Amino acid sequence: MSRGGSPTPSSASAYIHGTDAEEQDRLTGLNRLINARCLAALHLSPGESILDVGSGLGQMSRVMARAVAGAAGSSGTDSGAGPTPRLLGIEGSREQLDEARRQAEADGETGLVEFRHGDALSLPLTGKEWGSFDLAHARFLLEHVTDPLAVVHSMVRAVRPGGRLLLLDDDHDLLRLWPEVPGLAEV
Repeated sequence: MSRGGSPTPSSASAYIHGTDAEEQDRLTGLNRLINARCLAALHLSPGESILDVGSGLGQMSRVMARAVAGAAGSSGTDSGAGPTPRLLGIEGSREQLDEARRQAEADGETGLVEFRHGDALSLPLTGKEWGSFDLAHARFLLEHVTDPLAVVHSMVRAVRPGGRLLLLDDDHDLLRLWPEVPGLAEV
């Protein structure tokens, strides 16, 4: 259990909410509701490089990738003449990763973002990638990991000097419902 009482997966391959079609639809709806507002708060500039840890379906990853690609990279084609990916999405769930890649391909955006399988506790970065990102981003991730502080430390190491770290997560300790839901406090 995490500090907030929510269960955490024991491995990178476990995704607590599941990966069935209903869950994918729920996550897509959540992305539709919050991506534009989250993007506005990031103040991204064309050419910035972004590490998105726990990229899930990759929908926010692709929104950010379009923002940093600017006019030159708006097509996102994978023809070899397209933009160099400036966004690296790391995802521990192979099912989520496969769906992220499928959606990027369906939208013609495979050249804008690279999705890589990996554990947030041991980021799969190459030597030259460490300390190279302008922004490290994680949204709704820390509640799913066994050592959130270790994840944050790794993300800090991935960012260049003067770069930014953005974490957006739930605080289940502050969750209040009215009327009360019997048994929720024990969950």
